[in-house]
Amino acid sequence: MSVNNSEAVAASKPVLNDAVEARKPGVDYDAIDPVKTHKVAELKHTVPLTSCRVDPTGRFIVAGAEDLDIHVWDYESKTKRTLKGHTSWVRSFDFSADGNTLYSACWGGDIKAWNLLDTEPKSKLTIQAHQGSARWVRLSPDQTKLATCGNDLLVKLWDLENGKLLQSFAGHERHVYAVEFHPDGKHLVSQDLMGVIHVWDLHSGKKSRSIDASVMTGYDKKFAADMGGARDLQFSPDGSELATAGITNVVNSFAGVQDPIIMLFDWKTGQEKAKLKPDKTFQGIAWGVRYHPDGFLIGAGADRSGKGELWFRKPDESEFYHTMKLPAAARGLDLLNDARHLIVAHSHGAVHIYRMTEEEKQKQV
Repeated sequence: MSVNNSEAVAASKPVLNDAVEARKPGVDYDAIDPVKTHKVAELKHTVPLTSCRVDPTGRFIVAGAEDLDIHVWDYESKTKRTLKGHTSWVRSFDFSADGNTLYSACWGGDIKAWNLLDTEPKSKLTIQAHQGSARWVRLSPDQTKLATCGNDLLVKLWDLENGKLLQSFAGHERHVYAVEFHPDGKHLVSQDLMGVIHVWDLHSGKKSRSIDASVMTGYDKKFAADMGGARDLQFSPDGSELATAGITNVVNSFAGVQDPIIMLFDWKTGQEKAKLKPDKTFQGIAWGVRYHPDGFLIGAGADRSGKGELWFRKPDESEFYHTMKLPAAARGLDLLNDARHLIVAHSHGAVHIYRMTEEEKQKQV
C-alpha cells in the first residue's frame, strides 16, 4: 500500500453519495418525462467501455474501458483526459462530494484516488485492497472512509486519512460483487455471487442480518459454473429501499441466455418488494440501476445480441412502464445532478448522454 498523505480526504460536508438527493431545488420536474428520453451527445472512445459515473457537481464524466485506462470527459467542453495506472478492468467508481477526487476499483485488486483538478492527474493514493479482483468502491456519507469488496470474499473499510485498513468483514462464501453505504452512515450492505446480501453494523463491526436475493444467480450447466452477482447496488434517497441489478434464469451465461433482473427490497424488513424484468424477448444482463429524485426508477441492460435498453418504473408498480431501445449494450448508468440527463457507457466504445425532456426543435436558418 502506498499513500500520499491526507490530501486524499475530501474536505466536504456529508452528503448522500450514490443515492441522488430527492427533489433538487431549481429543477423543473414537470418538464421531465422518461417517455421523451433522447440522445443529446456522444463521447467517443476506441474500445468497449466497462462502466461510467458522473461527479456530484456535473463537471466530469468518467468511464472504465477494456484498454484498462480511465477516461475523463469535461461535461461542458467534451475534452478528454486519460488516467493510467490500473492493470485490469475498472468496473466501479465513486467521487468526493465536491467532485474533485475520483476513486476507482480495479480487477487487479487495487483502489486508487485521483485529483481531477490536475491537468494530468496521477494517482495520489493506492491501496492494495484485495487478493484477486477489487470489484467495488464506495465513499462513506461522512467522507472519511472507503468501503471495498472483492474476490477474496471480504468486505473492507479503509481510513482515507492514512489509507490504513480499519476493518475486514468476513461472512460471504463466494466472490463479493458490490457494496453500498446506507444513507444513515451506520450500515453497509454487500452482495455476493450467490445473491446473498449481508448487512453490516458499522458501530459493532458485526453482521446484523442477511437479505435473500438468491434468485439473482444460477448454475450454468454448459460451463459447470455458478453465475450471478450484483452489477449495481443503490439505496433510494430516503434509505427506505434497496435496489440491486443483475441476472436470473441462467441457462448459458456466456452466450447471454439468461434474464436481466432488478430486485427491490424494503430496508426495514428486508422483504422483497419487486422483481423487475424487461420484455421476455430481451435476454442478457441488467448492468445499472438509479433512483431519480422525482421518484421513478431507471435501469439499463445489455442483451445477447449486443444491443441495449433503458427501463423506467413508476413508484410501487410491479413492472416497467417504458422501455427505450439503445444502439449498443449498456454497461453502466448514472444520473447528472440536474435531474434531466443520464449517461450510459456502451459496449461500442462511447458514453451517450440522454435527456429526459421534450426534444428541442431545430431552429430553421
